[in-house]
Amino acid sequence: APDLVVHVHHGAERSWGVEFRETVAASDLVVTTYALLARDAADLASIPWRRVVLDEAQNVKNPESKQARAARTLHARSRVALTGTPVENRLSDLWSLMEFLNPGLLGTADTFRRTFSAPIERTRDEEAAGRLRRLTQPFVLRRLKTDRRIVPDLPSKQEMKVFCTLTKEQATLYEAVVNEMLARIEAVSGMERRGLVLSTLLRLKQ
Repeated sequence: APDLVVHVHHGAERSWGVEFRETVAASDLVVTTYALLARDAADLASIPWRRVVLDEAQNVKNPESKQARAARTLHARSRVALTGTPVENRLSDLWSLMEFLNPGLLGTADTFRRTFSAPIERTRDEEAAGRLRRLTQPFVLRRLKTDRRIVPDLPSKQEMKVFCTLTKEQATLYEAVVNEMLARIEAVSGMERRGLVLSTLLRLKQ
């Protein structure tokens, strides 16, 4: 769409207040970053947008983050979220996305946790999963890699299992790191203990 007037809201020289509103009024499309969405929340929330589109929408998966809260303050006639990973770690990721797209659809965060997250994640409750699917399905357009109309030249997915065992040197090093952590973990507690576990996991992955 080369005929669209695009404004990139970015950089130290970006406009503010009245100047920003005038710039937006003269533009068809405004592009910004998640960092600036949080930083310039007041200016962005002052505009009655026709449509707000979040690309890589997993950036607002944490409902308590500044950018997720800022995204929810935007006034728009319609909202769209594009993501390849609507649920990355836990079902609350989905709640955060839906709260941006369709506020109140899934209730409050606490209600969602009690009604859906806990039963689905802890006990694999099929009934709760079915209810969640029925609630969200009308608002989700899912692209499947198996749909040849979308990417006709995409080859079929091939999966190969390759088992990689540790060398003797790697196994010795791995065991030494584990033993060191087990020896140190008895002497600490609370946040220090958690920090030690996380740093050890990082060393083991390396």
